[in-house]
Amino acid sequence: MTASELAAAPSAPRSRAARAGRGVLVGLAAISIVAQSALIASAGWAVANPRAVTDAVTVWQYDPTPAISGYATRAAMSERGRFLFYASLPEVVPGDAFDAVCSRDEPDVGVLGCYTLADGRIYLYDITNAELDAFEVVVAAHEMLHAAWDRLSPEEQAALAAPLEAAFASVGPESELVTRIASYEESDPASRIPELYAIVGTELAEIPAELEQHYAQYFDDRSVVVALWQEVEAIFTALQAELDRRSAELELLAAEIDAEQAAAEQSAAALEADIAAFNDRASRPGGYTSQSAFERDRQSLIDRQTALTAAIDATNAKVAAYNALVEEFTALNDEAAALDKDLNIDPQRLEPTE
Repeated sequence: MTASELAAAPSAPRSRAARAGRGVLVGLAAISIVAQSALIASAGWAVANPRAVTDAVTVWQYDPTPAISGYATRAAMSERGRFLFYASLPEVVPGDAFDAVCSRDEPDVGVLGCYTLADGRIYLYDITNAELDAFEVVVAAHEMLHAAWDRLSPEEQAALAAPLEAAFASVGPESELVTRIASYEESDPASRIPELYAIVGTELAEIPAELEQHYAQYFDDRSVVVALWQEVEAIFTALQAELDRRSAELELLAAEIDAEQAAAEQSAAALEADIAAFNDRASRPGGYTSQSAFERDRQSLIDRQTALTAAIDATNAKVAAYNALVEEFTALNDEAAALDKDLNIDPQRLEPTE
């Protein structure tokens, strides 16, 4: 029964009402004491956990844009994951401005996001290519995990190192991830485990159960963001495979052309010498003692000349095919370069075989 409900009872005797009133006041006093104790305990917790308090206030004041909230939703971030994402005040930054807040000036390295340790902010590169919009979601989730790592205790971080290394070992030495991690370590040797933490959580489908359970704090369904990563990875894997195929085809065709041109030059030189010898013999009295011998040698030279012409024509057709393949290769290379540019990469172009 509340105080207002008690005051609204018209038939209660006066003396009982007084006793009831005192009872309610005692009850309210008790509640007040409990509330005060809770406030004191909360103040103590706040002193011991200033980061959590700051995060709570930041999230309370933060108003995410539709793009930012969309990243959290599409990545299947949990309530905790979304909280840490928003606590980092994520911001999508256009290309020129982005390079000023987080960038690495290295060929073939594109920085798409960063979590700044100094102020705990997340900055995301504005990917304008609609074909790559899934990548924005993966990067957002990746940076959210950096924010999560930043809030783990040293003991928690140390306990995760071994399972993260086990997950990394499962990708194999030929994986692009090996090169990427090496690049991180070259820039900052201490970045290996924190980067593995963000990469494993967003890119690897099969990971140790211990890690899967850990990441469940931050994702309602981690497979969602992994599928987005695989979608983007497939675009570049297919394009790279096609570039490699065309490059190998050009290399093989170039070798054939070189061999055929060398053989044609030898055949032409031999034919020229034999024609000169034939003409010299035919011009000398008694060079040929029979018309049949003359006609036989002449026809043999004509046949060789015809065969050589056909061989040269076939080689020239291969040269035309090679040049057409070079144009196709160049177009694919331009497409790859455009995608790299969309991902803030200064690309080193793959050149066809000369």
